[in-house]
Amino acid sequence: MSLANTRVVLQSYAPKDMHSPSLFSIDDSQAVPDAATLQPNQVLVKAEALSIDPHQRRFIDVPDSSNKAAYSFRYPLGKPIVGIGAGTVVASASSQFSVGDWVRSERFPWQSYAVLADQDLVKLPKTTASIIDHVGVLGMPAFTAFLGIALVGQPKAGETMLVSAAAGAVGQVAVQLGKARGLRVVGVAGSDDKVEYVKHLGADEVINYRTCGDFVHAIKQAAPEGIDIYFDNVGGEFLDAALLTLNTHARVAICGSISTYASDKSKIAGIKNLDTIIVKQVTLRSFHYQPHLGTPTETDFLEEMAQLVAANRIQFKLDLRKGLASAPQALADLFSGRNFGKLIVHP
Repeated sequence: MSLANTRVVLQSYAPKDMHSPSLFSIDDSQAVPDAATLQPNQVLVKAEALSIDPHQRRFIDVPDSSNKAAYSFRYPLGKPIVGIGAGTVVASASSQFSVGDWVRSERFPWQSYAVLADQDLVKLPKTTASIIDHVGVLGMPAFTAFLGIALVGQPKAGETMLVSAAAGAVGQVAVQLGKARGLRVVGVAGSDDKVEYVKHLGADEVINYRTCGDFVHAIKQAAPEGIDIYFDNVGGEFLDAALLTLNTHARVAICGSISTYASDKSKIAGIKNLDTIIVKQVTLRSFHYQPHLGTPTETDFLEEMAQLVAANRIQFKLDLRKGLASAPQALADLFSGRNFGKLIVHP
């Protein structure tokens, strides 16, 4: 009897402000591909860790023909969506990969087993106890935090850094890397338990954005000396408020805008305080990790993180969900704040 290849299939696109697992269905009708059917340079991989990330929500929005600036790409209906994933090679028709290798792909479909082209795979070192680390503390979220601080933040010891979504996948690493560089760090989180976790990471002050009232007042109270580096994961109203608290020559690392990704843009208040960037001579820069993959910058990141992990000087909270069927709810939870830590599905 053939083993079922469970797939999470996208059935319909999501209206704005809707986060529902009902957009997906679970399909067990297909069997795991036979190794004998692999074409040259193809690899059959068993999924071990699938990353749940904010950008995936943008690609399941109902297409908006009126917004030319919107992402035009959409995941196709009737198929699994894709994302960052890691797994174990179970069959290979590629000279680059052998059975038992750990691999990671930026295009791993939400299914138990996947046939992937070798050019879309990276072999992972087995220097850590769990392959899940390569989607977490040694993966994209931590690398993104490293880039935002090193390339954009350019920190100097004694400066003050503000980190939004500080209990999230990227933010929790940004807080710790900031402290390792001698910064005073102010974190922002959305619940009492998340606030306590960010304090545990070493943040000097933590703001609960759901209960703090006026954002500008809260930031100035936590950082009366002003903000030298703002690591922005949320965009929207909090970014607008943070602009009013920046010091001269501050740096703003635009990492994400999760507060607006799935929102009706006509209902979002625009950024009103951009004149601060001119007056304070602020550097505001967006960035993405992909152009830095395979570069000396990634090597520097892996070396630093490996040392911190080995010395137990880095903490990384996972929100690990069991079974592929949990993936749709996990994606919905990411946008409602019901996750705590880096969301990963372990099939």
